Amino acid sequence: MLYVDLEQKWKLSISGSITTMLKGISEDEVFDSVFDSWFKDKFEENDGNLQYIKRITNERFDVDDELLEDIKKAFEERYVKKIAKLKGNAVERVKKQKTEPATDKQMKYARKLYIKVYEEEKGFDDKNYSKYEMILIIEDLVKRVGKMQEEDRGESSVLELSDFRK
Repeated sequence: MLYVDLEQKWKLSISGSITTMLKGISEDEVFDSVFDSWFKDKFEENDGNLQYIKRITNERFDVDDELLEDIKKAFEERYVKKIAKLKGNAVERVKKQKTEPATDKQMKYARKLYIKVYEEEKGFDDKNYSKYEMILIIEDLVKRVGKMQEEDRGESSVLELSDFRK
């Protein structure tokens, strides 16, 4: 039996569960792990037969190897389309960020981080940055603040207990 030969209610159930599963994925996720997660939730071994389960109604039907392979192919086709769409959206988002001016919130946060790192405000450049440029600047400043905090922790990590007895 093939996926296209299933009763309409089962096709809709499988299709809906695939859609739900694919809504929560990111472009970094690997097909096999996404499919395995969906498979563990929707299929169960019962009396030696693999069954697809409609969780809400607990309705089931037997799935043979041929049908399972066909369902996996359908899942993979939709997965590939979803990943392509996510990657396309990411490219568009970056293009948009490169042209849109940085927000006031980004500028204030960057200024605050800059002062924390360099302990002065006069070196902070208020020119018109794009959102993307500001993301990169903030990312760099956050890393520098993190390094400073690690260095501070390293210096103060050794305490003399005898100092507390005085």
